[in-house]
Amino acid sequence: MKNKKYLFSSGEFARLNGINKRTLHYYNDIGLFCPEVIGENGYHYYTCFQTVQLELILTLRRIGLSIDDIKSYVNHSSEVPFHEILDNKKKLIDHSINQLLAAKSFLQQKSDKLKLSLTAEHGKIEEIQLPAQRILHSSPITGNYHDHDFLIAAEFSLRLKKAFGLYDNFGSRISAQSILDGKFHQYDAFFAYGHADVEDYDEIRPAGNYLQTFCIGDWDKLQEVYQSILSYTEKHHYTLYGYFYEEGLNELSIRKEADYITMITVAYQK
Repeated sequence: MKNKKYLFSSGEFARLNGINKRTLHYYNDIGLFCPEVIGENGYHYYTCFQTVQLELILTLRRIGLSIDDIKSYVNHSSEVPFHEILDNKKKLIDHSINQLLAAKSFLQQKSDKLKLSLTAEHGKIEEIQLPAQRILHSSPITGNYHDHDFLIAAEFSLRLKKAFGLYDNFGSRISAQSILDGKFHQYDAFFAYGHADVEDYDEIRPAGNYLQTFCIGDWDKLQEVYQSILSYTEKHHYTLYGYFYEEGLNELSIRKEADYITMITVAYQK
Protein backbone atom coordinates (compact mmCIF):
# COMPACT_ATOMS: atom_id res chain seq x y z
CA MET A 1 0.00 0.00 0.00
CA LYS A 2 1.36 3.42 -0.97
CA ASN A 3 2.36 5.81 1.83
CA LYS A 4 1.91 2.99 4.32
CA LYS A 5 4.31 4.73 6.69
CA TYR A 6 1.62 7.39 7.17
CA LEU A 7 -0.95 4.79 8.20
CA PHE A 8 -1.34 3.42 11.68
CA SER A 9 -3.15 0.50 13.21
CA SER A 10 -5.36 1.23 16.22
CA GLY A 11 -2.58 0.14 18.59
CA GLU A 12 0.03 2.27 16.84
CA PHE A 13 -2.27 5.28 16.66
CA ALA A 14 -3.18 4.92 20.33
CA ARG A 15 0.51 4.87 21.34
CA LEU A 16 1.22 7.84 19.06
CA ASN A 17 -1.45 9.89 20.84
CA GLY A 18 -0.89 8.59 24.36
CA ILE A 19 -4.31 7.00 24.85
CA ASN A 20 -5.68 3.52 25.41
CA LYS A 21 -6.51 1.46 22.33
CA ARG A 22 -9.92 0.68 23.84
CA THR A 23 -10.74 4.38 23.70
CA LEU A 24 -10.20 4.38 19.92
CA HIS A 25 -12.36 1.28 19.57
CA TYR A 26 -15.11 2.96 21.60
CA TYR A 27 -14.98 6.14 19.53
CA ASN A 28 -15.15 4.02 16.39
CA ASP A 29 -18.12 1.97 17.66
CA ILE A 30 -20.19 5.08 18.39
CA GLY A 31 -19.21 6.81 15.16
CA LEU A 32 -17.36 9.68 16.81
CA PHE A 33 -13.91 9.06 15.38
CA CYS A 34 -13.25 6.32 12.84
CA PRO A 35 -10.25 5.02 10.87
CA GLU A 36 -10.02 6.77 7.54
CA VAL A 37 -8.49 4.00 5.41
CA ILE A 38 -9.42 0.39 4.81
CA GLY A 39 -6.42 -1.59 3.63
CA GLU A 40 -6.31 -4.29 1.02
CA ASN A 41 -6.24 -6.80 3.85
CA GLY A 42 -9.51 -5.40 5.20
CA TYR A 43 -7.84 -3.82 8.23
CA HIS A 44 -8.76 -0.27 9.20
CA TYR A 45 -6.02 2.33 9.48
CA TYR A 46 -5.77 5.82 10.88
CA THR A 47 -3.78 8.45 9.00
CA CYS A 48 -1.29 10.92 10.41
CA PHE A 49 -3.66 13.71 9.42
CA GLN A 50 -6.29 12.42 11.86
CA THR A 51 -4.13 13.29 14.87
CA VAL A 52 -5.41 16.87 14.85
CA GLN A 53 -9.04 15.75 14.85
CA LEU A 54 -8.38 13.33 17.71
CA GLU A 55 -6.48 16.04 19.63
CA LEU A 56 -9.53 18.29 19.39
CA ILE A 57 -11.80 15.53 20.67
CA LEU A 58 -9.47 14.72 23.56
CA THR A 59 -9.16 18.40 24.45
CA LEU A 60 -12.93 18.83 24.43
CA ARG A 61 -13.24 15.82 26.72
CA ARG A 62 -10.61 17.26 29.09
CA ILE A 63 -12.53 20.50 29.45
CA GLY A 64 -15.72 18.63 30.28
CA LEU A 65 -17.71 18.34 27.06
CA SER A 66 -19.81 15.20 26.91
CA ILE A 67 -19.50 12.63 24.15
CA ASP A 68 -23.01 13.59 22.97
CA ASP A 69 -22.04 17.27 22.70
CA ILE A 70 -18.94 16.42 20.71
CA LYS A 71 -20.91 14.07 18.43
CA SER A 72 -23.46 16.81 17.82
CA TYR A 73 -20.65 19.10 16.75
CA VAL A 74 -19.03 16.48 14.52
CA ASN A 75 -22.36 15.67 12.92
CA HIS A 76 -23.31 19.38 12.65
CA SER A 77 -26.60 18.64 14.41
CA SER A 78 -26.21 20.78 17.53
CA GLU A 79 -28.89 23.43 18.09
CA VAL A 80 -26.38 25.62 19.89
CA PRO A 81 -23.60 27.02 17.66
CA PHE A 82 -20.45 25.20 18.61
CA HIS A 83 -18.44 28.40 18.89
CA GLU A 84 -20.78 29.43 21.71
CA ILE A 85 -20.09 26.16 23.52
CA LEU A 86 -16.35 26.71 23.09
CA ASP A 87 -16.56 30.33 24.25
CA ASN A 88 -18.35 29.26 27.43
CA LYS A 89 -15.79 26.54 28.06
CA LYS A 90 -12.95 29.01 27.50
CA LYS A 91 -14.43 31.28 30.16
CA LEU A 92 -14.57 28.36 32.59
CA ILE A 93 -10.97 27.48 31.78
CA ASP A 94 -9.87 31.09 32.35
CA HIS A 95 -11.63 31.04 35.71
CA SER A 96 -9.95 27.77 36.67
CA ILE A 97 -6.54 29.09 35.59
CA ASN A 98 -7.00 32.20 37.71
CA GLN A 99 -7.94 30.06 40.69
CA LEU A 100 -4.90 27.84 40.22
CA LEU A 101 -2.58 30.84 39.82
CA ALA A 102 -4.00 32.35 43.01
CA ALA A 103 -3.47 29.04 44.81
CA LYS A 104 0.10 28.84 43.47
CA SER A 105 0.87 32.36 44.67
CA PHE A 106 -0.71 31.58 48.06
CA LEU A 107 1.41 28.46 48.51
CA GLN A 108 4.56 30.26 47.33
CA GLN A 109 4.06 32.96 49.95
CA LYS A 110 3.59 30.30 52.65
CA SER A 111 6.72 28.50 51.48
CA ASP A 112 8.78 31.71 51.44
CA LYS A 113 7.69 32.58 54.98
CA LEU A 114 8.46 29.13 56.31
CA LYS A 115 11.92 29.20 54.72
CA LEU A 116 12.54 32.59 56.29
CA SER A 117 11.46 31.28 59.68
CA LEU A 118 14.13 28.56 59.53
CA THR A 119 16.92 31.15 59.73
CA ALA A 120 15.19 33.62 62.05
CA GLU A 121 17.10 34.64 65.18
CA HIS A 122 15.32 36.27 68.08
CA GLY A 123 16.17 39.96 68.33
CA LYS A 124 18.77 39.97 65.56
CA ILE A 125 18.42 43.23 63.61
CA GLU A 126 19.29 43.48 59.94
CA GLU A 127 19.40 46.48 57.64
CA ILE A 128 17.68 45.64 54.37
CA GLN A 129 16.31 47.38 51.32
CA LEU A 130 12.75 46.75 50.18
CA PRO A 131 10.91 47.71 47.00
CA ALA A 132 7.68 49.67 47.04
CA GLN A 133 4.80 47.48 48.23
CA ARG A 134 1.05 47.86 47.97
CA ILE A 135 -0.66 47.68 51.34
CA LEU A 136 -4.25 46.97 52.31
CA HIS A 137 -5.26 47.87 55.84
CA SER A 138 -8.32 47.40 57.98
CA SER A 139 -10.37 49.93 59.88
CA PRO A 140 -8.62 51.20 63.03
CA ILE A 141 -8.21 48.73 65.88
CA THR A 142 -7.64 49.23 69.60
CA GLY A 143 -4.84 46.70 70.02
CA ASN A 144 -6.68 45.09 72.94
CA TYR A 145 -7.92 42.25 70.70
CA HIS A 146 -11.36 42.21 72.26
CA ASP A 147 -14.70 41.97 70.43
CA HIS A 148 -14.18 45.18 68.44
CA ASP A 149 -10.84 44.07 67.05
CA PHE A 150 -12.13 40.57 66.29
CA LEU A 151 -15.02 42.12 64.34
CA ILE A 152 -12.58 44.26 62.34
CA ALA A 153 -10.44 41.17 61.71
CA ALA A 154 -13.46 39.27 60.35
CA GLU A 155 -14.41 42.15 58.05
CA PHE A 156 -10.83 42.48 56.81
CA SER A 157 -10.59 38.74 56.17
CA LEU A 158 -13.72 38.90 54.00
CA ARG A 159 -12.26 41.83 52.09
CA LEU A 160 -9.10 39.85 51.33
CA LYS A 161 -11.17 36.88 50.19
CA LYS A 162 -13.09 39.12 47.81
CA ALA A 163 -9.93 40.80 46.50
CA PHE A 164 -7.68 37.76 46.11
CA GLY A 165 -10.06 34.79 46.02
CA LEU A 166 -8.49 33.17 49.09
CA TYR A 167 -8.64 33.61 52.84
CA ASP A 168 -5.18 34.32 54.17
CA ASN A 169 -3.37 35.34 57.30
CA PHE A 170 -2.64 39.01 57.81
CA GLY A 171 -0.46 41.04 60.12
CA SER A 172 -0.77 44.00 62.44
CA ARG A 173 0.93 47.35 62.32
CA ILE A 174 1.73 50.00 64.88
CA SER A 175 3.01 53.48 64.13
CA ALA A 176 6.67 54.23 64.68
CA GLN A 177 5.64 57.22 66.78
CA SER A 178 3.66 54.99 69.14
CA ILE A 179 6.72 52.81 69.72
CA LEU A 180 8.92 55.88 70.23
CA ASP A 181 6.39 57.10 72.81
CA GLY A 182 6.51 53.76 74.61
CA LYS A 183 2.94 52.84 73.64
CA PHE A 184 3.76 49.29 72.62
CA HIS A 185 0.15 48.10 72.46
CA GLN A 186 -1.38 51.01 70.55
CA TYR A 187 -1.85 49.15 67.28
CA ASP A 188 -3.13 51.01 64.25
CA ALA A 189 -4.72 48.36 61.99
CA PHE A 190 -4.46 44.93 60.47
CA PHE A 191 -2.62 44.85 57.15
CA ALA A 192 -1.96 42.62 54.15
CA TYR A 193 0.23 42.92 51.10
CA GLY A 194 -1.46 43.87 47.84
CA HIS A 195 -0.96 42.03 44.56
CA ALA A 196 0.50 43.63 41.45
CA ASP A 197 -2.43 42.40 39.34
CA VAL A 198 -5.18 43.47 41.75
CA GLU A 199 -6.11 47.14 42.01
CA ASP A 200 -7.60 46.86 45.49
CA TYR A 201 -5.11 48.51 47.88
CA ASP A 202 -5.06 51.47 50.26
CA GLU A 203 -1.54 52.82 50.15
CA ILE A 204 1.98 52.08 48.99
CA ARG A 205 4.72 51.38 51.48
CA PRO A 206 7.65 53.25 49.96
CA ALA A 207 10.82 51.63 48.73
CA GLY A 208 13.85 52.31 50.87
CA ASN A 209 15.88 51.28 53.89
CA TYR A 210 14.24 49.05 56.49
CA LEU A 211 15.18 47.35 59.72
CA GLN A 212 14.04 43.77 60.05
CA THR A 213 14.08 41.57 63.11
CA PHE A 214 12.28 38.60 64.62
CA CYS A 215 10.51 37.80 67.85
CA ILE A 216 10.48 34.10 68.74
CA GLY A 217 7.91 33.25 71.39
CA ASP A 218 4.61 34.66 72.55
CA TRP A 219 3.57 38.27 72.14
CA ASP A 220 4.80 39.20 75.62
CA LYS A 221 8.31 39.23 74.17
CA LEU A 222 7.52 41.85 71.54
CA GLN A 223 8.16 44.82 73.84
CA GLU A 224 11.65 43.49 74.55
CA VAL A 225 12.35 43.34 70.81
CA TYR A 226 11.01 46.84 70.25
CA GLN A 227 13.29 48.14 73.01
CA SER A 228 16.22 46.52 71.20
CA ILE A 229 15.26 48.29 67.97
CA LEU A 230 15.06 51.64 69.75
CA SER A 231 18.50 51.08 71.26
CA TYR A 232 19.89 50.10 67.87
CA THR A 233 18.51 53.19 66.11
CA GLU A 234 19.77 55.48 68.90
CA LYS A 235 23.24 53.94 68.63
CA HIS A 236 23.37 54.43 64.85
CA HIS A 237 21.52 57.77 64.85
CA TYR A 238 18.72 56.46 62.64
CA THR A 239 15.26 57.97 62.45
CA LEU A 240 12.28 55.61 62.34
CA TYR A 241 9.16 56.55 60.39
CA GLY A 242 5.94 55.09 59.08
CA TYR A 243 4.82 51.87 60.71
CA PHE A 244 6.20 48.76 62.32
CA TYR A 245 4.74 45.83 60.37
CA GLU A 246 4.31 42.58 62.31
CA GLU A 247 3.59 39.34 60.50
CA GLY A 248 3.64 35.73 61.61
CA LEU A 249 5.90 33.40 59.65
CA ASN A 250 4.92 29.95 60.86
CA GLU A 251 1.28 29.94 61.96
CA LEU A 252 0.63 26.65 60.19
CA SER A 253 3.50 24.74 61.75
CA ILE A 254 3.64 25.82 65.41
CA ARG A 255 2.63 23.49 68.21
CA LYS A 256 3.04 25.91 71.12
CA GLU A 257 3.25 29.67 71.59
CA ALA A 258 6.95 29.48 72.40
CA ASP A 259 7.60 28.47 68.78
CA TYR A 260 5.73 31.41 67.25
CA ILE A 261 7.89 33.62 65.00
CA THR A 262 6.93 37.21 64.32
CA MET A 263 8.82 39.22 61.71
CA ILE A 264 8.99 42.96 62.37
CA THR A 265 9.84 45.48 59.65
CA VAL A 266 10.13 49.26 59.92
CA ALA A 267 11.49 52.03 57.68
CA TYR A 268 14.39 54.19 58.80
CA GLN A 269 16.44 57.14 57.60
CA LYS A 270 20.13 57.65 58.19
